[in-house]
Amino acid sequence: MNDIQNLLQPKIKEFNINFTNDTFPEIINLNYDLWTLKITLDFKDISQPIYIIFKNVVGFRVLDEGNLLEFWNPDIRVPGWIWKVESGGWFELEKLRSGFLTQYHTNSHNEFLILGINDCISVISESDPVIFDPE
Repeated sequence: MNDIQNLLQPKIKEFNINFTNDTFPEIINLNYDLWTLKITLDFKDISQPIYIIFKNVVGFRVLDEGNLLEFWNPDIRVPGWIWKVESGGWFELEKLRSGFLTQYHTNSHNEFLILGINDCISVISESDPVIFDPE
């Protein structure tokens, strides 16, 4: 029952990025090659793409933002376009399945939600992402 309550009230925090931008990106490309997940973002007010690199990826998914309505609650919403999910996210949803073996691993995991104009990407990783800014 506690897992269900966490899913209904996710806990998120803004992930620190190394540049300032007040707009949301368009997610224009994903590339995964078993070692690295590379996400390409386009911001209207930045002339070059932004790249986010994840290593040690456990999983990722792409969903329309309309399928993640629990995150748009104004009581929990935080600034930014990339959030670190502390509880109530995709990882906890997967933990409801006994076949999700990652829940039993001793390695720590991190979950992130990247907000795009149309789509969002959830990423479960053993490390934080690296974000390459336009400079």
